[in-house]
Amino acid sequence: MLLYLVRHGKTLWNEEGRVQGITDIPLSQKGTEEVKSLKKEIDGLKIDVVISSPLLRTRETAKILIGNRLPINIDDRIQERNWGLNEGMPIQEVDRWDCWDVVLNTDVPNIERVQDFMKRVSEFIEDIKIRYPDKNVLVVTHSAVIRVIHYLLGQIPEDGNLSRMEIPNLRIIEYEVK
Repeated sequence: MLLYLVRHGKTLWNEEGRVQGITDIPLSQKGTEEVKSLKKEIDGLKIDVVISSPLLRTRETAKILIGNRLPINIDDRIQERNWGLNEGMPIQEVDRWDCWDVVLNTDVPNIERVQDFMKRVSEFIEDIKIRYPDKNVLVVTHSAVIRVIHYLLGQIPEDGNLSRMEIPNLRIIEYEVK
C-alpha cells in the first residue's frame, strides 16, 4: 500500500498558535487558499481511497483536495488527540514533553493518554493494511496522528518523545506500507 498523509489546512487557532485537539474548528480563509494550491499536486497522484478524520478542518481539506473525484471515508480513529482543558491554550503553555513521552505515558488529567491514542491510530493502520493492501490511500488528518503513524512505521525518536517532530500543514508525506 502506498500511504499519503496530509495534515489539514490552517485554522485560526493554528495561526494564533493555540492547541486545537478535538475542538471542531473550520479552516481559516488563509488555510482554504493554501489547500487549493496543494490540490494541483494531489491531482497528479494516483489515489484509490480517501480517508479523513471526522473533524471539520480535515473534512474541508479533503473535499477541496479531492472534489467529487472519489468518496471521502470518515474514520474516528484518526481524529486528533483530545487535549482536554488545554484546548484553546497557547501551545507554549502546554508541557509537550510529558504529554508525548511514550515511555512515561504520563496520565495528565483531561488529556488522552499517549498510549491510548497510539493504540487507536495503530488499529487504524492495521485495518487499512488489510483492507487496501494494493491501493494508494490518501489520509487527511492531524499532526498528532501523523506523529504516531510515523512512530508506528519505524521512525522512532531516540528519546521516545514525539513532540520533537514538526508536522507542517499541507505537506504530503508518503510511506510504502507492507
